[in-house]
Amino acid sequence: MEPSKIRMAYYRLIFFSLIFFFCQREIPTEKTIIAFGSYFKIKIFTENKEQGKIYLDSVFNLIRYYDSLFSYFNENSELSLINKKKVGQISSELKEVILFASEINRKTYGYFDITIAPLMELWGFYDKNYQRPKEIEIAKMKKFVGNNAYFLKKDSLFLKELSKIDLGGIACGYILDKLVSYLKSRGIKKGIIDAGGDIIVFGNLKAKIGIKDPNKEAIKKIIELKDNACSTSGDYYNYFQIGDTIYSHIINPLTGYPEKTINKHRQVTVIGKKAVICDALSTALLIIPDSLKDKVLENFKDYQVIFY
Repeated sequence: MEPSKIRMAYYRLIFFSLIFFFCQREIPTEKTIIAFGSYFKIKIFTENKEQGKIYLDSVFNLIRYYDSLFSYFNENSELSLINKKKVGQISSELKEVILFASEINRKTYGYFDITIAPLMELWGFYDKNYQRPKEIEIAKMKKFVGNNAYFLKKDSLFLKELSKIDLGGIACGYILDKLVSYLKSRGIKKGIIDAGGDIIVFGNLKAKIGIKDPNKEAIKKIIELKDNACSTSGDYYNYFQIGDTIYSHIINPLTGYPEKTINKHRQVTVIGKKAVICDALSTALLIIPDSLKDKVLENFKDYQVIFY
């Protein structure tokens, strides 16, 4: 990613098991929706059920709105239309996500990259028509990946001829942060939102989260979140095999090739205040070499990282 953290069916698998809630007095209300290629499971605490349902309906309308902006696979989304036309005026939300992504790209020395889509398509990770491309094909597509693949001018976005943007590695985190801000502005003091690989807990609420073992169906570690977010990325949800070689969807944007778990880590969990940073950083750290990792993490000192 980035290689894109693709949120198709395999990202609907639960990275985290919700184990424990602690709450007093307020009544919990819960609802789940499928959007942005993932599920959003939201639990908030209000004075009564009816109030909770009203707020959750508003939140789900917001999620649908963000899906209409950021979805790579919805051909009518704002992002998809820009990817087709290569130029256009964009919403303030789409601009904000792209600026976040640009900042994280800089802080990860290019390993987080929202322009990875041409390479993902070339390798067949989107449509599942997997192939091992020729070197010349990879070299050609690399010209359309990177910070120079697009530029922003005021509220307009311009893409190179074959360049495309995929926000799958950052948009869910961004959406979680926005949903929490919205709920807080409406007087909701605590809650939890689970979006598959991304979770955020806010207010005076503790939740124990089980981190999946990347090598078997078991919980590897239990962490406690309070007023924090976490995100997990792994190399084992979309891959194909040719002969004895396994190719993961985690593509290095600097080489154009899927990474072969160069750090011997199959999974990364990032914990911190901003879900948008946890989301993007967890993906980038899967492909950042050990020699550069400490330097990158200096840019994210307030974030805890767990490797497996």
